[in-house]
Amino acid sequence: MIMHKVARIPRWLWFAAGTVIVIPLVIICRLFKCWCLIRFGYFTVDRIGHFAFDVEYFLSERILQSETHKAIDLFFFDGVPVNSQLVKMSRRQLFVSPVIRFFYLANELLPGGAVHKILPARHQTASRDKHGVFHKVSTQLCFTKLENRQGEDYLKKIGCSNKTKFVCLIVRDSAYLKQFHPGRDWSYHDFRDTQIEDYEEAALALADQGYWVLRMGKVVRRPLLVEHPKIIDYANREDRNDFLDVWLVAHSYFAISTGLGLDSVADIFRRPQVFVNYLPLMDMEAWGPYITVPKVLIWSVTGQSLTLNEYIRHTSVNAHYYSDQGITVRDLSPSDIKDAVLEMESRQSGTWTSNESEDLQEKFWDAIRASPDFSRYHSWIHPNARIGTKFIENFS
Repeated sequence: MIMHKVARIPRWLWFAAGTVIVIPLVIICRLFKCWCLIRFGYFTVDRIGHFAFDVEYFLSERILQSETHKAIDLFFFDGVPVNSQLVKMSRRQLFVSPVIRFFYLANELLPGGAVHKILPARHQTASRDKHGVFHKVSTQLCFTKLENRQGEDYLKKIGCSNKTKFVCLIVRDSAYLKQFHPGRDWSYHDFRDTQIEDYEEAALALADQGYWVLRMGKVVRRPLLVEHPKIIDYANREDRNDFLDVWLVAHSYFAISTGLGLDSVADIFRRPQVFVNYLPLMDMEAWGPYITVPKVLIWSVTGQSLTLNEYIRHTSVNAHYYSDQGITVRDLSPSDIKDAVLEMESRQSGTWTSNESEDLQEKFWDAIRASPDFSRYHSWIHPNARIGTKFIENFS
């Protein structure tokens, strides 16, 4: 009977009581600041992109600051973890406990607690590496020897040897958010979705060159129906799991993405990526060796394509913005996608020879830097970040 009554205590009351109880302990932590700085922070873990990026970004920044800033950092996870493997890997590197939530809240209540607080990169840089942290530091999250063996055994199971290169295909659709976050209307993001069928041509082109292609995803709307032994619709296999979701992307030769959470796993493991059907252009990820090709933007009345400066100026993640501005958003053709993917493959394999495109690349980055919104999205540009060559040639 007592346990039943306890279980009915409102959640907010538990938080309030726990916070009040630890206030004296937080005060003690502050008194010892001169000898040992203790900080309290959290990571939002219900979206894989923010979860993966923010943990790795903190760990990488800590390496850069290790000689000048020493502290004991304590964390809690906010939300229901979306990936159990990332939870394991994070706990190997960080102290994480639900009790730290009370310390964080108590620190917030007391004045002068800023030095003891750690906010995730999601709230500092919108989970963007604006200062080239990942370029300066090697990957901090890591797999155990046993986990690497498990990943290699899976590749053997599907027929892919350890020496064969594979590419991960990550295509956004609305199925994941609708299933795991059903209480919110996500339709304003639907303009970022694309059809998996449009990627078949690119997948076949890679497979014909000897690469394996693994279509990723925890929940997807449609299967990838391609009859080729080296193209695997991993997202719809019964053996798909949280561990392989992370391990496969982390060990891919490169990733093809349309811009969604899972590609942050490629990001934190410093894997090259080609972003296709990516919008908005100004929001492109330029802190890694990435190629970006946006969706096609057309003025609805005239049918003319937007100029490069108009692409840069019209930046929004809300579908209503484009329709309100009289802009039609169209997906890249399968041929356009294939061209971008093969450009990445050529650059990766060292066979890319279109030297004259580098002048156009410089003009593109000059236009990006000239935007008044540049500092909001960027600061440092990776030396191997590129806009798709065939895309930029349209503005030459």
